[in-house]
Amino acid sequence: MTTAHDLHGRARSFAVAVLLAMAVLAAACGGGGGNDQTGATSNTLAPDVTVAPAGDVRTGGKLVYGIEAETSGFDPTTDRWAISGNLIAFAIFDPLAAYDADGNLRPYLAESFTPNDDFTRWTIKVRPNITFHNGTPLNGAAVAGALNAIRESVLAGGALRNVTNVEVPSGDPMSVVVTMRNPWASFPAVLVGQAGVVPAPEQLNATGEAKSRQPIGTGPFVFKQWIPDNRFVASRNENYWMRDSEGRQLPYLSEVEFRPIPDVQTRVSALQTGDVSMIHTTDPLTIADLKLQAEAGQIQAVEDRGENEETFIMFNTSKPPFDNVLARRAVAYAVNYDTYLSTFQIPPSLAADSAFGKNSPYHVDSGFPTYDPERARQFVAEYEAQTGQKLSFTIGTTPVPVNQQAATLLAGFCEAVGMQVSVQAVEQGKYISDAVTGNYQANLWRQFGSPDPDGDYLWWHESNVTDPISLNIARFKNRELSEALDKARASNDPEVRKEQYAIVQRIWADQVPYVWLNTTTWLIAAENDVRNLGNVALPNEQGVADIPSMAFQSGSSRLTMTWLDR
Repeated sequence: MTTAHDLHGRARSFAVAVLLAMAVLAAACGGGGGNDQTGATSNTLAPDVTVAPAGDVRTGGKLVYGIEAETSGFDPTTDRWAISGNLIAFAIFDPLAAYDADGNLRPYLAESFTPNDDFTRWTIKVRPNITFHNGTPLNGAAVAGALNAIRESVLAGGALRNVTNVEVPSGDPMSVVVTMRNPWASFPAVLVGQAGVVPAPEQLNATGEAKSRQPIGTGPFVFKQWIPDNRFVASRNENYWMRDSEGRQLPYLSEVEFRPIPDVQTRVSALQTGDVSMIHTTDPLTIADLKLQAEAGQIQAVEDRGENEETFIMFNTSKPPFDNVLARRAVAYAVNYDTYLSTFQIPPSLAADSAFGKNSPYHVDSGFPTYDPERARQFVAEYEAQTGQKLSFTIGTTPVPVNQQAATLLAGFCEAVGMQVSVQAVEQGKYISDAVTGNYQANLWRQFGSPDPDGDYLWWHESNVTDPISLNIARFKNRELSEALDKARASNDPEVRKEQYAIVQRIWADQVPYVWLNTTTWLIAAENDVRNLGNVALPNEQGVADIPSMAFQSGSSRLTMTWLDR
């Protein structure tokens, strides 16, 4: 989460309050919004195309990564990290937890996570003999300070709202005890992203710009330079704690540079000309073209095949007309999903009907509305008879042309059954600011990509419908849904969790706070001499990277084991 996101646009800077609210990335970070398009590929089952190494691992060299957006800063308590922010942050910081290749949560910077019998207290054991980039030792106090800083953040604390106390136990300076208000069996899921990185105490205690602009972590690379909207540069951490299975100290690269290139075609051109060595994208036409280039041997291309975000229409259920379920149902039945998918070259296999992808173990056939213009007209008539008002609304998007095309298409579906709809394009920063403050009626949006559904708890639970900033951005209050989320969070029984998330999906289908459109897919493309394009391995108890990792998730990966075959 992490982190909330719009359908296609990513904000570059927000008001401070909104930064705080959006700083909470509860899962692998969640996912991200982006400047790219609808986020599906034309062939999600095509094999990845990579080049085998010519020999053994080579160390050194500089990697330049073209990323889709700039980030506001690198203080996890105040700055919102979407996909690009997580990419950079994972070069500087280490998360306490991460997902392995089977989707299981594993310790990362932590050595272990140990719950009590009812999951109301967790003990985090910190790895020994690790120092921050400034030489300060990592210990339980540093981890407790980072977690408490998230908790105490005026608005970012939503990620850890269920935590009542974080402390270092007497006599054990390398441990942290986290006490919960209610049972939380999946607690480590919140620690894989922004809420789980550990900045040095000196960064957290800094004032002014230093706190956000001079990050200090334990990660594989050390901050060197940041010129916003131009480049972020970091050099190899010569004292990094992790080694590979052959005993070589990580990372392999000497330097990494991240260049924000919001326009996807410019990003692709930079890869083709050698100005950058790697890029990421969700744009479907671009992905199709990059795959063709990879098949022709010109580049490498790797897709994210895990749980991903959904693209959807999000309603503000706290104000007219979408405080009335009749209006929400009218829109859901009005959308011609086949036309939408074909217009944006999205295969039917990626059609979405919940926040859970069709391959998710939690997905159920919930009976979400499908295209039925006659039923849509009936709901329009019922709404107007009940309220005495014409069913009219504005659908928001960002100024990117394809975003406006999508919004216009969806508006046309609604107008065809008797609604009055206008499309409003809003600059990216204001777009998200308006969303979290409830200043919208319906928005195109992209979110909810946590491998563990509990990572998206804060966006759905009624306790996070608050004023003036609401992390439950749809402001959808439903007691039965929130109780199901609480029961799923409290259990480590897969069947219990599936049952509760099935309830959540059936409520979404009936109450329609969201109109699901499609599941997104990310692709990383790279020059042919780049090796290990995604995550490779997680550290074992001895700090040796030998546990297969989830490859990458929602366009974000760690560059700890990436190297250049030159």
